[in-house]
Amino acid sequence: PAADRLPAAEALTALMDRLNQFQQLHLRFEQRVTGPGAEPQQGDFYLQRPAQFRLESLDQPLVISDGETIYEYDALLAQLKLQSFDALDASSPAKVLLMSKAELSASFDVTFDAASGTAEHFVLVPTESTSLIAWVRMTFAGGVPSQITLMTQSKMQVSITLSLVSLNDALPASLFEFETPAGIDVIDDR
Repeated sequence: PAADRLPAAEALTALMDRLNQFQQLHLRFEQRVTGPGAEPQQGDFYLQRPAQFRLESLDQPLVISDGETIYEYDALLAQLKLQSFDALDASSPAKVLLMSKAELSASFDVTFDAASGTAEHFVLVPTESTSLIAWVRMTFAGGVPSQITLMTQSKMQVSITLSLVSLNDALPASLFEFETPAGIDVIDDR
């Protein structure tokens, strides 16, 4: 209902209030993509402000950000892709969760969609008309992210269900470090 909506500036502030509740975060995730033959993916997501994250799943490449470089390591292909953290798409869930208020404001039009029970929903629409993402919907339950849904311009939907493992507990620095194995192909796009 329209009565649940907040003015844009208040919605942005409310979203930042939720995001600023954590400096370190460990979540379990299950990702589902609409479409034929799409299999759910599960794994762990670690996040540490200002720009470190680790995404690990049994059936996907390991992705680590040390704050400057993103390492995407595919053990099956014996391949490592490197890119600058700044080059990470603004609509990626990891980037959105790590953004400052100024970055969110520059990248998205933010609306508070609704509150239902203990859940709060925010919709982020990219300000760039060339974005491949139509919108991102972030749901918070108990003050932490519990669901992130992305809709692409081509109408493919990605739903990520998040379960809290730990909030603001110290995470080992080694989670955000990557040591390149010998003998692998390295693609450096930095």
